Amino acid sequence: MRALRISGPFVVAVLGMLGGACTQQSGGPDDGKTPTPAEVVACRERIAAKTEEVKAAGIDIDNWPITDAPEMAELTTTVPQTQDSYLQYDGHYRPLAGHPGCFIDNLYYDKGNATGTTKYVDGNNDGKWTGATVFGGPNAATNFVDGDRAVIDGYPCAAKEYTQRDEDTSKPIVILVHGNSTRPHTWEKFLLPAGTQPTTAYENVQFTPDSVARDQLAEKLIALRYRVIAVDFRTDAVTNVDPAANSTTQNSSGNIDHGWATPILQSLVKAVIKNNPNRKLALIGHSMGVTVARDALRRLYVEHLRGTEGAVNPYAHVSHVILGSGANHGVSTYDPALGALCANNKTMRGTVVCEMGSRSNYVETYFAKPLNGPRDLFSTPCADGDYAFGKTGQCEGNVVKYLTITMTDKEKGTNYQDLYVSEAASRLDMEGCVTNHLNTLSDYDTSGYFNKGFIANHFGSLRSEAGLKLALDYLAQ
Repeated sequence: MRALRISGPFVVAVLGMLGGACTQQSGGPDDGKTPTPAEVVACRERIAAKTEEVKAAGIDIDNWPITDAPEMAELTTTVPQTQDSYLQYDGHYRPLAGHPGCFIDNLYYDKGNATGTTKYVDGNNDGKWTGATVFGGPNAATNFVDGDRAVIDGYPCAAKEYTQRDEDTSKPIVILVHGNSTRPHTWEKFLLPAGTQPTTAYENVQFTPDSVARDQLAEKLIALRYRVIAVDFRTDAVTNVDPAANSTTQNSSGNIDHGWATPILQSLVKAVIKNNPNRKLALIGHSMGVTVARDALRRLYVEHLRGTEGAVNPYAHVSHVILGSGANHGVSTYDPALGALCANNKTMRGTVVCEMGSRSNYVETYFAKPLNGPRDLFSTPCADGDYAFGKTGQCEGNVVKYLTITMTDKEKGTNYQDLYVSEAASRLDMEGCVTNHLNTLSDYDTSGYFNKGFIANHFGSLRSEAGLKLALDYLAQ
């Protein structure tokens, strides 16, 4: 399947059919009366400067492809995947029909699940990261924020919705997007059982685990009266369809790629928008969830440009995109020191790394090309309320605020504290349209979450006290 290039006259024609003219909202086309906010002016200046830079390099912006990379062409088969047929599926976008991760059976947070292998107890114990002793469970925290399986018209997959008894409907609906191998408990408080020693060797950080459970984003957002939904990519199902033996050529970690995760989040975002047409929504992603969030918005936008029945323009509805420890420009597991997984692993453990590229020697990947655009020019759609993917008039006047958070390098570009990403890997090169924030080397997650805290630095962007405050303060802007 060949990727369609949506550009030039085609875009103009489609937008005309869809009535895509911008409304007069903050950040939209100047009406000569309303002052343009300074941050919007700064973003437009950055877009103009970057555009000139790209054109001077001889790059054709108008014909830059923004649709799915041919290498990731969406599957058309309805035959279920097995551990023997994984090579036909992994690395490709999956339609939700027949998607092995789009189901709602046996959810540990489903109050109606009384008999499953991970039946509902307190909405926290997933049977693995928060439950198994080998990974630091059972979670010793108590009084978890209440939640249940999200039931959203038009969304067939799994998500956890936290109980909000005092919602402020003037605030955006928040969608939380977890990273690889994890599940919605990424966003919840965690406490190691007394006497458990944290795993500290991987990121060379020593810490004393919390003695009292700290509220995390789920708890804090509910207390601040947001409606909060955490997507669940069902990473528990991966080993049913990917070879899972403990081997470097297989997927014992239960990793997923963008082809697995993006369509699920895409469906959730679309359903939330359509069920709440007069509300904004905010996306907060961690690790792989960063590029999944950005990719889901891109795919929804392309669907809107094509005039697909029932499509929505997501950038007219999103208020904030907050991105913690993302691999926007490469990941360490691409490189030989951490296994060269793109070259050596053909399961989703390897395909996701191929999509992200090298952290130490980043070269634009087929996945990143439509997502980032030429030299990151497309990486912050509608940050000025007008411009997206090389075209103006795309945002219906809505300004989208972007924030990236990652840990500072020990030595810039050569010595990284975060095991997976770096300053350069996480930042978006569109200053003026995005705030790229660096946490200090001390801003790690002291809860011991995820395998006794073995990547406490990587989780620090959104689970440290500094990261939590930064995200919440930005969301309030």
